[in-house]
Amino acid sequence: MTGVPRRGPLRPAVMGAGAGVLYANFALDWVRRGTASLGHMVSELAAPGEPDAWVYRASEVGAAVLVVPLLPGVRAALPAGPAREVVVGATAVFAAGAALAALVPTPFGPRVVREEVDRRPRSEVHDRASIVSDTGLYVGVAAAWVSTRHAGPRWVHRAAAAVLCLGGGSSLAFGYARPSARLRWVGGISQRVNVVVISAWLGCLGLLAARARDAVLP
Repeated sequence: MTGVPRRGPLRPAVMGAGAGVLYANFALDWVRRGTASLGHMVSELAAPGEPDAWVYRASEVGAAVLVVPLLPGVRAALPAGPAREVVVGATAVFAAGAALAALVPTPFGPRVVREEVDRRPRSEVHDRASIVSDTGLYVGVAAAWVSTRHAGPRWVHRAAAAVLCLGGGSSLAFGYARPSARLRWVGGISQRVNVVVISAWLGCLGLLAARARDAVLP
């Protein structure tokens, strides 16, 4: 059985960092508008008619595209077993869901004034794709934590635990606050925390893939 040598360590690390930066695209809105839209969902920045909406959509698709080539290296760097396969499969689901959510944006941007309860029509495709994407990401993180409990890089185990705690907490806060305009700042901030946590994990995947540079694929 022959193998294909892995590429140098720099490329996957850069790709992971790039995916993380692109996924945290809401930072561009901070530069442009400051905290004016902090209380609104990140997806609203990419709504039709919003300034630079295409930038937000393209950057999320770009993040997904950069994640997929990392998966063979991530698989090679983790201990063999079912958990490793779950990491790869669930992360692929994350990438697919993120790309779909970017291609089918939510219809309303943050410039729309909210009522006490946000009853605006939304895109079911976008919302469901976002949920599937986030769920896939965190299932993959949990599987990485399981995979590295007794073997593999310890820093991955610790990073996965931190991501599960921070990401899980921020996701719960966002889910609680999202329907209410009164809690829009809680929802907006918690969602951005969640995005940053996911971005950090994408960077970790790049480092993990770089660790497998001397491995071979079957």
